[in-house]
Amino acid sequence: MKIALIGHGSIGSRYSNSFLDKKLNKDEIYIVDSNLKALEKPKDNGFKCFESLSELKENKVSLSHGIVANWGPDHISTANELIDLGCKKLIIEKPVSNSIYEFKKFKEKCDLNKIFVSIHYRWHFLGVLTLIKQIEIEERLGPPVGARFFGGALCLSTNGTHFFDLACQVLETSPIKVVSDLDIDFINPRDKSLAYIGGMASYRMDNNTFVHVSYSNSSSQGPCSEFIYKHGLIKLENDGRLKCFKRSEEDIKKFGLKITRYGDFKLCSTKEFNNKNTVEDVLENLLVSETPGVSLERAEKSLLMVIAAIQSHKNRECVSFNQVKDSGLRIS
Repeated sequence: MKIALIGHGSIGSRYSNSFLDKKLNKDEIYIVDSNLKALEKPKDNGFKCFESLSELKENKVSLSHGIVANWGPDHISTANELIDLGCKKLIIEKPVSNSIYEFKKFKEKCDLNKIFVSIHYRWHFLGVLTLIKQIEIEERLGPPVGARFFGGALCLSTNGTHFFDLACQVLETSPIKVVSDLDIDFINPRDKSLAYIGGMASYRMDNNTFVHVSYSNSSSQGPCSEFIYKHGLIKLENDGRLKCFKRSEEDIKKFGLKITRYGDFKLCSTKEFNNKNTVEDVLENLLVSETPGVSLERAEKSLLMVIAAIQSHKNRECVSFNQVKDSGLRIS
């Protein structure tokens, strides 16, 4: 087993730390980053380090596993290079791509060559969906109606894709149209060409549920996430708790099937989870599992939700998901 880690920034360094924790054979691990300073620590830790994948090609290195953790716009081209070097199993950090066209071509290649690709969406690897579904049943909340995400210092791509993926799973649906009004800034200190996307986006889903997002870069408020049901709501807290609020059984019985504002939502239950760094979990998925934790097919939905929102904002129109077009914006 030979593993290549591409990108040794904040996420990439977590993977190399996990390599050390798992006591993997350093002679079979190759770390690639064009920033020489980023390679100083892994070199000190005894890893083989290179400035580019072309160096691996020149040395005729044959790989089996790859981790793509560099800039978002480079993810697909990097993954293609890793496949050309022999990789049959890949982890790709989000966003998978900046381009729907590029993504679809890559997915076709992976399907044809039976390449294992797992996307690192953290809520999946924390088991949050399972807990939410347990609460739905235990508290008899009725069918899900929609999801709301809001907060400050959050990006629709960098942060939002994690929540979009979770929303599609909780609501058991896919997006069909979006209208948005975004605030697009270029404030990344390491690459000013990368867009930081705040603002508002409202999605209609194919089972008549909704997803509403409001992110502001003028606030330091952490992410707030709510899943709305007929009889209550579930809040995903940042401290590792899921809180369920619900109308009383008496209020529900009194009005039956009628939708009414009568009856306050009161806290009825809480479930806890370990809101930890999930790099070790997704790495385990790569090394051991036969099935990707989050497949390319599943990840396509959240990618479309970002690109469609950009299109809606630029064209000042409601965009249907069968008409999504690439914007050319560099996102990460």
